[in-house]
Amino acid sequence: MTTLSQNLLDLSDFAWQRLRQRVEGLTDDEYFWEPFDGCWTVRRTAGGYAADGSRIPPAPAPFTTLAWRITHIVDILQAERTATWFGHTATGEAPPVPGSAADALAALDRAYEIWRGRLDALSQDDLDRAMGPIAGPYAESDGTSFALHILDELVHHGAEVGTVRDFYRGLNPDDPFPAALAGDLTPADRPGLLAEAAAAQRWDVVRQLADRGFGVDERTAGGMTAAHLAAGTGELDTLRFLIDRGADLSLKDTQYDVDVPGWAEFFQQREVTDYLTARRRAGSGA
Repeated sequence: MTTLSQNLLDLSDFAWQRLRQRVEGLTDDEYFWEPFDGCWTVRRTAGGYAADGSRIPPAPAPFTTLAWRITHIVDILQAERTATWFGHTATGEAPPVPGSAADALAALDRAYEIWRGRLDALSQDDLDRAMGPIAGPYAESDGTSFALHILDELVHHGAEVGTVRDFYRGLNPDDPFPAALAGDLTPADRPGLLAEAAAAQRWDVVRQLADRGFGVDERTAGGMTAAHLAAGTGELDTLRFLIDRGADLSLKDTQYDVDVPGWAEFFQQREVTDYLTARRRAGSGA
């Protein structure tokens, strides 16, 4: 039977992986993008950077940039209270205010490492026990309720980050495929581009990119190969093409840890499953 602690860790890891995939490839322009006047963001100061804020936020709350939102997630995960409110000792450095997209991703990774370590260290007694005076108005709440609160913060702020990226992408569309097909973008420049084409369901582009030397076993930011995506969407002709080009069907994606036949089965792509089964039997001589 799965323990409460393991369920909390699994939920935390799932939310984290989803967020980390959504921020992959973040640029400085996007990080500091202010679509409206009056946004809260991260601003340069004499000593580095600082986030806009107020002890009592204005109502309605201002729109916050990706810089502000990611800094806020870092603060939440790495705050001392994610140790001390559980009765543990906080160790490690104070969270930074990142001044670039690259620094933000590094800070986010570090903050999650700290939070996950603290969550993993909790005993059942830590989760069951009332937090006491250190938690102020939440003194009577137990550790489980606080852990769930931090996870809620990770989930809903992570969703906000993803939504802002969607807005930015809609206003600043990135279509790298023409440049790749023209030879101006090479596999060394963007190794996973063929997998990105499969994720966009640009199946004709997948074939053209393979002809230009883009790897068929490279992955998207989410950890899927083009073969996973072709199998899961039922795109059998493309899957056959990828297999002819040497695609490794045994590779597992990094999110669900499932191989290519497993994707076809999970997404109920019967024609693909039957093809892969027949292919495997023919290969084994059965």
